[in-house]
Amino acid sequence: MTALENQLQAIASSRGPQSAIAFFDLDRTLIAGYSILAVARETAEQGAKRGKLRQAARVVQGIVKHKVYSSGSNYHRLVKRTTKALTGVSEDTLREIGEQAYRKHLARALYREAIALVEAHRAAGHQLAIISAASRYQIEPIARVLGIEEIHCTRLEVVDGRFTGQVIAPMCFGEGKVLAAQRSAREHRASLQNCWFYSDSSDDLPLLRKVGHPVAVNASDKLGAHARTKQWPQLSFSTRGMPDVESLARTLLTAQTIVGTTALGMVAKRFGGSPFRSANRLTRVFGDIGSAFAGLDFEVEGMDNLRRERPAIFVFNHQSLLDSMVLAHLLREDVVAMCKKEMAGTPVIGQLLRQTDTIFVDRGEPDQSEVLRRAREVLDSGRSLVIAPEGSRSTLGDIQPFKHGAFYLARKAKVPIVPIVLHNVKDALPNGGFLIRPATIRVTVLPPIPGESIRSIRGACDKLENEYMQLLGKSPLAALPYAVNPAA
Repeated sequence: MTALENQLQAIASSRGPQSAIAFFDLDRTLIAGYSILAVARETAEQGAKRGKLRQAARVVQGIVKHKVYSSGSNYHRLVKRTTKALTGVSEDTLREIGEQAYRKHLARALYREAIALVEAHRAAGHQLAIISAASRYQIEPIARVLGIEEIHCTRLEVVDGRFTGQVIAPMCFGEGKVLAAQRSAREHRASLQNCWFYSDSSDDLPLLRKVGHPVAVNASDKLGAHARTKQWPQLSFSTRGMPDVESLARTLLTAQTIVGTTALGMVAKRFGGSPFRSANRLTRVFGDIGSAFAGLDFEVEGMDNLRRERPAIFVFNHQSLLDSMVLAHLLREDVVAMCKKEMAGTPVIGQLLRQTDTIFVDRGEPDQSEVLRRAREVLDSGRSLVIAPEGSRSTLGDIQPFKHGAFYLARKAKVPIVPIVLHNVKDALPNGGFLIRPATIRVTVLPPIPGESIRSIRGACDKLENEYMQLLGKSPLAALPYAVNPAA
């Protein structure tokens, strides 16, 4: 059993009548790297456009490297210098920068292992809190996605909607975190001895020593040595962060597979032959060779349901750009995808999709009669459709509201819906990520839903959406990454 699995079990067994709080540091604990780097990049971009931000951008860029590696009194000095540079900048501007930094950089930096810990504590009935020296503007987008309402952070003074250049004492750093945690414990009527704290830094030793359950995560050398001496649990996360050589190689090989498959399709089209056979060949090459280069293994429950009835409408939950490769590996032949129109213009991938007769949907077009006509033609030809009823991905792979199109088509064409539940494709390539990491992809294929059995389209849609939510949220262990190299 891994250290992470041991930790999850310890959390699960800790459920009890006494109030408990799980405190999480932010940088290198919930996310890979440092949030200030993402904010600095966004501040620099915004600073080029906004006069009041230019000076702040120069200051942040100049000291960010030192901030990352500094501690103690030097850290306090750097924070005050940064805050001073923000004098006169509106709070809304910094909040916007934080949101942009999250969307562009931090969303894909969330550790899957950290998400599993958060969900385990939530399932155990513990209070959840982020306690970090970062500002609220760095933390809030991440806290919102994780469903954590309580934030303890370094606070900047705001008057009439603008920063005054002052930091509100005490800073949430070192002993400041102890004060914040003690205040939280009083509010929740909890003892710190019943609380947990996850951190990577020796700067957090004051609070780590106070709680009853200290956990070193991706520990610095100093914290790691201290944790070994005290026999504290140590966790090492590897689903995000700096890639190893293997991940770089796999990403390049997978990209080459996409290019090669597209070229193969163009050659086959030029020299004639059955377009259906050509599309099937491309699907198998893309699914099998691409998955092998990406380092994807598969654990599939309900494989027989993929072959039981065809043509069918296969629906799946959208998690990653690798979803199409996974589905190509599973379905193999006589399938046509329906996807958003924007994908048609994607370099290389757009060409590959066109070669397999993909139906592109303009979601802003109120009249979808042509799309429905083409979909019926595909089904009447004996081929199946593949549809993501959510339409878009979430950062964490949470289920988004299902749209009704697949259910309408199934009832009209009297073909079954076959639900495919993708558990963890995001572990190999998260939303917004660029580098592929090896993983064992867990898939559940539910029994077909006969089209003739669909009386209420809305009712059938809502029922299946709830089934997906239950399957994907049944336990914190479901959030664990599989086949991840802990040394990566």
